Amino acid sequence: MDTQMLSGMRSRVVVSTLAVIAVMLTLQSALSLLKFRTLAVEATSSRLQVTASAIDVVIRRAEAVGLGMHEISDLDALIERERLRDPKIHQILLLDLQGATLARSGGRNVLQEDMNEVLPRVLTSDDKTITHESGEYLYAGRILRDSSNSIMGAILISEHTDELSAKVRDTWSRLTFMYLAIFAIVAISISLFSLLQLHARKSYFRKSDKADLGTLDPKSADELQKQISKGKKVQETALLDLSNLSNMSAVIKQSDQLEER
Repeated sequence: MDTQMLSGMRSRVVVSTLAVIAVMLTLQSALSLLKFRTLAVEATSSRLQVTASAIDVVIRRAEAVGLGMHEISDLDALIERERLRDPKIHQILLLDLQGATLARSGGRNVLQEDMNEVLPRVLTSDDKTITHESGEYLYAGRILRDSSNSIMGAILISEHTDELSAKVRDTWSRLTFMYLAIFAIVAISISLFSLLQLHARKSYFRKSDKADLGTLDPKSADELQKQISKGKKVQETALLDLSNLSNMSAVIKQSDQLEER
């Protein structure tokens, strides 16, 4: 009965422990995936900002000699050249302060809903650079300022998120496999440890049930038998003395009663 109860308790403890470990590994995997995606987005945005910075330098040089952005004759060629340096770039837009497109390079299938959401963020942002992910595109914006530090426009670069999503899915697969392997190793280790402990407990009970004088060393058994015999003799003597005392008490009591009469 004790062994069955102990086995049931151990099973519940093992199952509870494995459940807690599974939840912890799941949360850790989700957190790791979120961190990886955030880092991947930041890395992609930094790469796009390098291209935007190169365009910004050229426009600043033109502005320094008194040319406005709309007066730069080879602006389209500049943007196209910068886009071709990074084949992953989908589109580059050069915008004025009102959001009108001054120059464009690359695909033209960017959703208008995305543009309506991204353009106000870029042109009204207090930061020089912004990053925005919307649907299938990742946008990197950069504010253009003149020599008086006034905003004169912005650069908006977009890139498909297909490659980024593929990297995230690949990382998710590897993380899942790794955490499943960790969980399997932990589960096997805990189960084996529990079985060994339960087996040792059962063996102890079996040995305790079978223990008798025959399993003892002959010398130890003889000494134990002698001690038992002595104990029995002492017990018999004590009982005899007790019986004698009882008889004497009865006799004394009767004599006292006779004297009183």
